[in-house]
Amino acid sequence: MAVMSGKIVLDSISVVLVKPRFPENIGAAARAMKNMGLHRLILVDGCSPLHMNAYKLASGAEDILERTEEFPDLNEAIYGMGCVVGTTSRSGKERTPLLTPKELAEKLVPISKKNLIGLVFGSEKEGLTNEELSLCHLYTRIPSSNSFPSLNLAQAVMALCYELFQSSMETARRSSRFASSEHLENMLTHMEKTLLDIGFLEARNPGGIMRTLRRLFGRSQLEERDVRILQGIWSKVDWILRKGRGDS
Repeated sequence: MAVMSGKIVLDSISVVLVKPRFPENIGAAARAMKNMGLHRLILVDGCSPLHMNAYKLASGAEDILERTEEFPDLNEAIYGMGCVVGTTSRSGKERTPLLTPKELAEKLVPISKKNLIGLVFGSEKEGLTNEELSLCHLYTRIPSSNSFPSLNLAQAVMALCYELFQSSMETARRSSRFASSEHLENMLTHMEKTLLDIGFLEARNPGGIMRTLRRLFGRSQLEERDVRILQGIWSKVDWILRKGRGDS
């Protein structure tokens, strides 16, 4: 897992499709992966990812299809992975704990920096066998209507990839570098002076509104970049005021 442009790239997480029967589902799964920042697709004993119908549904994710790794069995496909997740529509004592996609994402994203992870999906008709599930360390089930619980393979891939993407973005946000108290205080002092200059604050009693603004910015947990932008705004206002007054 790497951080780029403020977001986490989920490079260490692979989608593993076991015995997929329809190339359309492979193409649609590849597109879902790329939408959500995942790029490594693995096939186990399935139809070709280079089939024309897979390309039709990939729609921009052809590069994922062309890099797809293929293996004859699941054991080989997951070799070297530190965490393997099995997807299932059924519960049972051999499939516990059964995590929701959100719970799973919250568990996987923090460990993805130092571990290869596989999300394993079974074939469209049978799903994963008990033997295949026994190779997995964690299990997840996507909640759905009791009257029609079965999801299309590509839809299931999208549901899990979406939760991983959301969790990764939240993790990236929490790991951002917040502005130091010194920089924040400098910005607030500058802001107070500028607001006094434009008449927004009353010179006799600027404290009330400034305390409110301090609480507002405090709750916002500004990053260094945010503070620099705000400093730039106040500096631009100061420059316009000096220009209007004819100051050099």
